Amino acid sequence: MTATTLDTRPTTGGRIVVENLTHAFDDLEVLHDFTLDIAPGEFVSFVGKSGCGKSTLLNILAGLLTPTSGKVEISRAEVASKLPRRAYITQDDRLLPWRTAVQNVALPLELHGVGKRDRLARAHDLLDRVGLADFARRRPSELSGGMRQRVSIAQALVYGPAVLLMDEPFGALDAWTRESLHELLLGVQAELGTTTVLVTHDVVEALALSDRVVTLAPRPGRLLGEYVLPASPRPRTHRDLQRGEFADLHDRIRTDLGFHSEDRP
Repeated sequence: MTATTLDTRPTTGGRIVVENLTHAFDDLEVLHDFTLDIAPGEFVSFVGKSGCGKSTLLNILAGLLTPTSGKVEISRAEVASKLPRRAYITQDDRLLPWRTAVQNVALPLELHGVGKRDRLARAHDLLDRVGLADFARRRPSELSGGMRQRVSIAQALVYGPAVLLMDEPFGALDAWTRESLHELLLGVQAELGTTTVLVTHDVVEALALSDRVVTLAPRPGRLLGEYVLPASPRPRTHRDLQRGEFADLHDRIRTDLGFHSEDRP
C-alpha cells in the first residue's frame, strides 16, 4: 500500500456556498431556507440563542448530516492531496486518553495513510506552533483543559484543511485561557489561510474574532442579519469593542437576538 503524500504548503481556504438550506428532524424544522456565501480565508461567526439550529448547520457543513433540501458546496482552488478538506473542533475534546499529545495530533494523518515519519514530523510542528512542544509525550490526563484544547486545534489543522468548523470550542474555559487560545487560533489560521466558521452564543467573542458575524433567528433557524466588521487587528480587545462602530454593532446584534440595549452587560 502506497502511503499518502503529505503536502505541507499553506492551505488554500475553501469557499463555502450554502443555498436554500432547510433541515428537519421528522416533523420538527430546525433550519429554514438558509443561504450564505463565505469567501476563502474568511472568518465568520454564527450567533444565535439555543435552539436556533447553529449546531445543526455546522454538522451539515461538516458533512455529518444531509440537509432535507438545498445544497452546500465547499470549493478549493487547488486540492493538493486526497486528505479531508474540512476539520471540526467541538467544545469537548475528543482526544484518545491512551495516546500521547503528538500521537493524538498525528491520528488524522495515520487514518488517511500518511507514513509514520511524515505524520509525526507534521504533528510535532503543529504542537510547536500551539506552544506545546515540551508536552508532546504527555497524555491528555496530564494536560490542563486549555492544553487539551490546544492539542485539539493542532489535530484539526494537521492536514491543512481548507475549512475549519468550530462549535463553542472555548465555552468551558476560563477567560484568560480563552483569550490566549483566541490569539493562537487567529495566528495559525492567518498563516494557513484556512476558512473558519465559529458557532457561538457569545456576541463579544464573535466580534473579537470575526471578519463577519451572522445572526440566526430561533427555530426554525433562518438568517436574520449579516454584519461585516471593520478591518482591525484581531483578536479585538474589550476596550476596542466598547468604542465607536464596534459598540454599535454589539447592540445591533443583541437586538437581532431579542435583547434590549438596557440589558447590555
